[in-house]
Amino acid sequence: MEKHEFLEVFEAASKAAKYARGDFKNSPAVSRCVEAIKRLREAPESLAYEMVTDRRYPQIGKSHVLFTEHTNPRIQSEGKILYTLWMRYLYATGRKQSSRPRDRPVVKNKKNLVEEEMKISRTTGDSNRDKVREILRKSLSKVANEVVVEVKERVDSCDSWTVAASVESAMFERLGSFEGAQKAKYRSILFNMGDSSNPDLRRKVLLGEISGERLVTMKKEEMASNKIQLEVQKIKEKARDKEDNRVKSMMMFQSDNMIMT
Repeated sequence: MEKHEFLEVFEAASKAAKYARGDFKNSPAVSRCVEAIKRLREAPESLAYEMVTDRRYPQIGKSHVLFTEHTNPRIQSEGKILYTLWMRYLYATGRKQSSRPRDRPVVKNKKNLVEEEMKISRTTGDSNRDKVREILRKSLSKVANEVVVEVKERVDSCDSWTVAASVESAMFERLGSFEGAQKAKYRSILFNMGDSSNPDLRRKVLLGEISGERLVTMKKEEMASNKIQLEVQKIKEKARDKEDNRVKSMMMFQSDNMIMT
């Protein structure tokens, strides 16, 4: 892939992402965006590093929010993978070049500049919102030590900070500030995300299987661990069987009375 092709693919991904805003289904625009993002991931490490750190193309470093906080879960998931990959390139290339004294000042400045651009969404300036993001990040950071080997590569490709920021943004947009009547919902989400017996929920959120928008609308029993969900299901089934037996008994009683009369 050459530089001009990289720019064309990036522009196509950006346009498709903007067109697909508010689209939660797999529309043509979503598919175009996802395919373009995948092509960007295929760019050679040296080219990706050059384009991300080139100050002539600031839109590349600044546009990560467009993908990683997109309303469509497919675009959001692919965007997180892409920007996590680029961050790895930044660190890896920065370490290699910093071993040469003459390159240190330039590499450090370029690397720090891009890191600031790409991490800008980590904080909001609101202490309550930032605290929620930090709690979510800590919960999501547990996933790497909770998954089987087959899933670890996918987990390692996800950035807990990016996902935490995306989830918190969805919570804030839907629930408003962390105060008043919404405190209970905030606490419910944060508790279930950090619950040591509920690794499935945070894994699904980190991998994009459950988006921030979906998480906010989930009921307590939906967020609960698989064990608790099974227990609740058994209780519901027992209650349903009990009600069915009660109805059958009433019908038999009424039938007997009709025969006697």
